[in-house]
Amino acid sequence: MKKLSLLIWMALISSSLLAQHRGGKPGYDREKLEAAKIAFITQKLDITPDQAEEFWPIYNEFEEKRRNIHHQMRKTSQVEKSSLTNEKATELINSKIALQEELLNLEKKSIEKFSETLSPKQVFLLQEADREFVKQLFRMNRQRGNRPKKEAPIP
Repeated sequence: MKKLSLLIWMALISSSLLAQHRGGKPGYDREKLEAAKIAFITQKLDITPDQAEEFWPIYNEFEEKRRNIHHQMRKTSQVEKSSLTNEKATELINSKIALQEELLNLEKKSIEKFSETLSPKQVFLLQEADREFVKQLFRMNRQRGNRPKKEAPIP
């Protein structure tokens, strides 16, 4: 019954979640997306109100730091490939590795913090719930016909 109510809830918000906003520009409503994610993870992990009060500020801080690292990784990949030298490529490789290490250290520290509030089982299920939420968003987006455009293959 819990899963059915979750699926119904996700279906109801799917139309507004990835809707166009801000003057017709394609995108999503970040607040609705965050609310949906909170509800999804709370339900999947069976987080109590007391746990939620302590957990969500820690999780939100983790998410922001993780988002920043991913942004830096994307920026590292957005270089002009045609003028890439071996030295610059080596520098970019080292930069990506350093960012991946930073991400891993962030996850380790966050797991320790999450463990102060959540049970080990809940901490374990958190990563799975995170991935499942993203998969659900992709499925909903695909069903609406908003498939991401594929880039042309690199010659």
